[in-house]
Amino acid sequence: MKPIFLLLVTLVSLLCGCVLLIPWECRYLKAVQGRATFTEVQQKLGTLAQVGGPNGITWLYEVREEQPSHRGTPTGFWCDEYRLAFDEKGLLRDWTHRSFFHKGELQPEPCQDE
Repeated sequence: MKPIFLLLVTLVSLLCGCVLLIPWECRYLKAVQGRATFTEVQQKLGTLAQVGGPNGITWLYEVREEQPSHRGTPTGFWCDEYRLAFDEKGLLRDWTHRSFFHKGELQPEPCQDE
């Protein structure tokens, strides 16, 4: 009985810990996809930049975080890029997330070259 209980507690702990690795922006966008308006998303995330995309206009949101050098790891910059697509009613229909690490560049502009 004890080994099964220990295994169950371990699995639950691992699953709960994995949630901490998913950015809050991803959790938010997944939860509100198809329901949130452009205004609601912008209030939660902050300023969105308008960019062109393969299917018309999309909106770009970027999160940047400096990674200081530490024991052999290079100084650089993490950049998370979110591309959001809204329908004609202004509801969030689709979004993508990509992460980039820029070694030695502290302020890459933009996150990733197109």
